[in-house]
Amino acid sequence: MSVVAARLSSLRAGAGLSMKSAADAAGLNTSTIFRIEHGLVAPREATVRTLLQLYGEGEHVARVLSLLREERVPGWYDAPGVPLALSAFLELEDRAQIIYTYCPHQIPPLLQTPAYALSAALAGLLPGAAYERAAAMASLITVRQQVLDRQEGPRLWAVLDRTALLDPPLSRAEDRLAQLDALTAATKQQHIALQVARPVAESGYLYQGPPFTLLRFADPASPDTLVLHLLHAPVVIEDRRRVEEHQQAFARLSLSALPVDSTADVLDEIRNSTT
Repeated sequence: MSVVAARLSSLRAGAGLSMKSAADAAGLNTSTIFRIEHGLVAPREATVRTLLQLYGEGEHVARVLSLLREERVPGWYDAPGVPLALSAFLELEDRAQIIYTYCPHQIPPLLQTPAYALSAALAGLLPGAAYERAAAMASLITVRQQVLDRQEGPRLWAVLDRTALLDPPLSRAEDRLAQLDALTAATKQQHIALQVARPVAESGYLYQGPPFTLLRFADPASPDTLVLHLLHAPVVIEDRRRVEEHQQAFARLSLSALPVDSTADVLDEIRNSTT
């Protein structure tokens, strides 16, 4: 089954539609939906547009069509289980050479333990949302983290928020300690640089925007990219002015934070106070 076929099948199921109801709503035959989803025929571009609109994913038409046209090679981020709203960002993250990130009030996803990822996902869901959705989000973070294990993977530079370290979404002491231990282990990796932000009263700098990531690529023709992690989905921004504004913000965060070589000691201090 092709990547596009698998994606369309998954989106239909996620929308709670049978093949017949989807076909009726899209003005197609049920057999057409069947053949498309089983990779027996390639869908027309107009059909893909219609189906994505029907499934509530109309804003991501260009991304799916790029696969249909074979304009890019599919990756793990194109799998049906990966939300289309995340796919473009995850592709950029996967091929970045350097990742700079700051997440106020939260450990950056690339550094979260499985327990933290699940608890954070559950805490971010609306009341009544399915546990399975949070579990899927946490599993996706685990897959994302594999990028740091590649032999020629990216370098990660993260400024950690002190509040996130002191007040994680973890009720069990052993999970809190495990997260601190995972961060301490990360400080020993040559390709990872972690800093802990000083209190604003000491640093004199307060970043007032949403969590963000800056991506730098090995290809000089690929410009640095800014990703704002908003409530509904990450937003990829290439506007030079906004990229430069956040580069300056990260530089100020880094310069005002505690030095990299003190991070392990800070984590150890917090660990000793954790019960």
